[in-house]
Amino acid sequence: MLGTRERTLLLESLRPPPGYRLRRAVGTSYTLDLIALLTAPLAFTFFDAHDEDGAPVTDPVALLEALRRHAESITLFCQAGAIAVPKPEQTLLAYLEGSVVEVQPPSEEGIFHPKLWVLAFEADDRHPVYRVLCLSRNLTFARSWDTCLSLEGPLMDRQRGYGRNKPLADLLLALPGLATRAIRGELREDLERMAHEIRRVRFRPPRPFTDFRIHHFGLWRRRGWPFPAASRSLTISPYLIGSVVQKLGDEHGLDVLISRPEAFQGVVRSSGREALPETCYVLSPAADLDARDAQEEDDTDAPAEPAAADDEGELAGLHAKLFLFENGGQAHFFTGSANATTAAFGLNVEVLVELVGSKKDCGIASLLGSEDDARLDTLRSLLQEYTPSGDPDDKDDPKKELERRAERFARVLGTTRLTAKVRDADAEERWDLTLSGELPETSSGVTVKVWPATLSSEAAKGVGSPTVGPGDLDGPADRIATFNGLSFEALTGFFAFEVLVREGRHRIRHRFVVTAELVGAPENRKERLLRSLLKDRRRVLRLLLLILMDEGADVLAFVDSANQDSSVAEGFFGGWPEAALLEALLQSLSRNPNRVDEAARLIADLQKTEEGKGLLPDGLDEIWEPVWRARRAVKR
Repeated sequence: MLGTRERTLLLESLRPPPGYRLRRAVGTSYTLDLIALLTAPLAFTFFDAHDEDGAPVTDPVALLEALRRHAESITLFCQAGAIAVPKPEQTLLAYLEGSVVEVQPPSEEGIFHPKLWVLAFEADDRHPVYRVLCLSRNLTFARSWDTCLSLEGPLMDRQRGYGRNKPLADLLLALPGLATRAIRGELREDLERMAHEIRRVRFRPPRPFTDFRIHHFGLWRRRGWPFPAASRSLTISPYLIGSVVQKLGDEHGLDVLISRPEAFQGVVRSSGREALPETCYVLSPAADLDARDAQEEDDTDAPAEPAAADDEGELAGLHAKLFLFENGGQAHFFTGSANATTAAFGLNVEVLVELVGSKKDCGIASLLGSEDDARLDTLRSLLQEYTPSGDPDDKDDPKKELERRAERFARVLGTTRLTAKVRDADAEERWDLTLSGELPETSSGVTVKVWPATLSSEAAKGVGSPTVGPGDLDGPADRIATFNGLSFEALTGFFAFEVLVREGRHRIRHRFVVTAELVGAPENRKERLLRSLLKDRRRVLRLLLLILMDEGADVLAFVDSANQDSSVAEGFFGGWPEAALLEALLQSLSRNPNRVDEAARLIADLQKTEEGKGLLPDGLDEIWEPVWRARRAVKR
């Protein structure tokens, strides 16, 4: 039922159905990697936008075109204070400033934890289609074992909605109320439209399941425990609390528990070994994703690549959340964001999808697979029995409490309404950026630094520091910090914070990003960023061709050919054949004339300045003008 070699990339799951295009995408995540969100539009623009290893194509021109098409159609709601700090000099992040909404659940002690995508697709002369992705992973590049459930169906022409879709509509309508800052009116209208439409979508559960239900809890302080009575059950959860494990055993016949060694040790320490079921599994060394990928390579003797230094903080191993209950001939399969913890079912905002099927096809035996199964892709093939490592250590790591303090402070700080005001500096093409807002008070042993996320941490300034820089004296009363003499590309609404918590000889550093309202930025900022990214004629031609490419084009092949050296000869523009551009223009004029309109906007924008005109290849008018005249004639 869960083939471990049938892995799906998130970009693949976001792809529009054949013949469809994205109208609106709304996602939720606990933690957020901004670079992961930056690459998401590739899925809606170019289907084959990842390499053989599954890594997203990072060609800046391809990313730029994907963002220009779809960034305004994507919104990601995430836990306040849980955005990871990106590498500096990520100019394209400017296109995401309106796409990220930080939220805080009704319970101050809880977190916003659902991992969900709601996607609305449209096509000419067809019913709109909705897809819901319910995941166990956040929007990051973590390499871990997770689950991804996809429900898809057409929007039906009917008055009454499907009752089982109501929880999805309720969640969409509740999101604006969880936001830490006021959201745009257009976003609220989009959410209301999606909530209205999704009630009338005919979703079908994946085979072999026959029915489904959607459960959310934590909204309106509603506690959740959606599980049915069962004679036998299985749980997969990377985090455990002893009381929840005991409840699953006492009330639902918990027979198999799969988790991490650290989580098992925590249960034994708090509740004793008797709280665990007889059968406990952890992932075996064979489940290591890097090792499995290496085994699947054709060239098994190829040397392994060394791990990157910035991968050390990424999650690995088990991250899936799954609850499976057997009762009579039926099986109830729950997957989504909730761990087997008290916070998940009492404090957090969570989403689980329940799938119902026969015990024979969807029960525990089917999920695990047989021990003597000749296949190597069963779940059981990844597991080994958990063996306690001696007596549990009753001493808590003092650093863990410091980590919890730092994370709590980050969540509180993340709810602060920040404003970043831009002002011309004395130097040409330089700006001062002043961040203001009422930050929470810091307790003893806590210090805070801040810097624009487009810069490195070397630009950090201490919050509450008495140092006064140029232009600081006339700043707002709630000024946090001023950053002087920034380049145009460094202006941003994303700010990185570092919280340092000390206690005795122990210390913890915790970094995160908070969004701010950017005020006073130069006019036509995105157009100017566009010109700064298109540094030469070759990039302009690449962007023009990407604009004219059909949805679902093979962008990887395009990028590979674009990166090959080619001399500029007669009949070529910036290394591209004249015939290729003419063919792309004529195909777009015939099949999708809106692409020609987008190309016209790019050309018109570049023609506004002498610098932009210089990026347009000589002789482009001879190809462009006849096509544009034909397009205008059709529009009249």
